[in-house]
Amino acid sequence: MIPAEITPLEARQFQLLIRKSGADPAAFELRKFSRGGSNYKVRVVGRGAATVYETQDAGSWMGQFALDVENGLFGTDTDAAVPASMSPALASVEKALAEQGLAGAVAVLNRRVPHRFTAVYRLVGQALHNVATADKHLHLDALDLKVVQLKDSFCQFVLRDGLFLTHDSGSDARLGGHPYSGVVGCYVGVPVRNRDGRLGGTLCHFDLESHAVDDDEYLLLDRAARLMPAFLNS
Repeated sequence: MIPAEITPLEARQFQLLIRKSGADPAAFELRKFSRGGSNYKVRVVGRGAATVYETQDAGSWMGQFALDVENGLFGTDTDAAVPASMSPALASVEKALAEQGLAGAVAVLNRRVPHRFTAVYRLVGQALHNVATADKHLHLDALDLKVVQLKDSFCQFVLRDGLFLTHDSGSDARLGGHPYSGVVGCYVGVPVRNRDGRLGGTLCHFDLESHAVDDDEYLLLDRAARLMPAFLNS
């Protein structure tokens, strides 16, 4: 086996998944190796646990790692997942959700980021149905947001990997040939689970332009998504 490249975005998504558990990414070690062709082995060690993932493509190990983090393999401290400085923001999301439902919550989240859109999608079969959207431009003519086929969406990577972010989709090698590469300029999304724990949809920020998102805003997005299962079908 020979060492394989860990891209900057891959490393950042790895660190964000660790921060979701309340752990320090500096306490983890990630190594990826190629066995030739499309066969990879990924080794993760941290917080008193270690595991190895065998994968057929360079990035598909991330979903299993996300599941292991969520299931507590590397420990969990959800109270620490959102920094204290973000607690007032989370409280604002909770208040808006209680008083105005999903529409109020996505509006609060949208005001915090430069992204034009913040949206919640519900997974129905092989399609994603929009159930709430905030738009800084106050109209939705730029994109058809009602129903997006899963195979044509960036949300498919959220459901596969436990999160997905891209700052500039047109230059992101992972999205080569994707129908929305270079159309949706940037995207950050997290999963929303149904009440029974199954994946039920996604919560995401996106824009036609390219924007970055702070790690703390990602963590807030993730915690907000945990509040939404009861509202997903309402």
